[in-house]
Amino acid sequence: MDVIKRKEIIENIKELSYYFDKCKDKLCEPYGLSSVQSKVILDVYHNEGTKITGICQRLNKETNTISPLINRLINHEYLVKENDKNDRRIYYIYLSEKSKNIMESLVKDIETMTWPLFDSISEEQANMIYESLKILIDITRK
Repeated sequence: MDVIKRKEIIENIKELSYYFDKCKDKLCEPYGLSSVQSKVILDVYHNEGTKITGICQRLNKETNTISPLINRLINHEYLVKENDKNDRRIYYIYLSEKSKNIMESLVKDIETMTWPLFDSISEEQANMIYESLKILIDITRK
């Protein structure tokens, strides 16, 4: 692949990333959540009962960055922490009822915001996007 095409692909990915960041900010604003806070809550939503180290690995952040953030989210009742029954030094992070309700609303809001994007494309285009995204995900997991 030539250099120009590589650069264009990277620029397109950046543009999409900015678009999704703006959407996420818009969706989280009514709940008073920052972009980073919403990433942590979303990670816990998808990995209920996770350890902080798992969150750090998945978000590619250091523990000293994520731990204070998680403590603030616990203090504001977005997250709950429970100690391991066998080792009190280990604890697991769960969504609070408050966050579960927010996530239910956000899932609906995301569908409302994103589903119409697909109304203007053909089935063939949708399949091309789907296959391309699968390829991108596969190569980024290596």
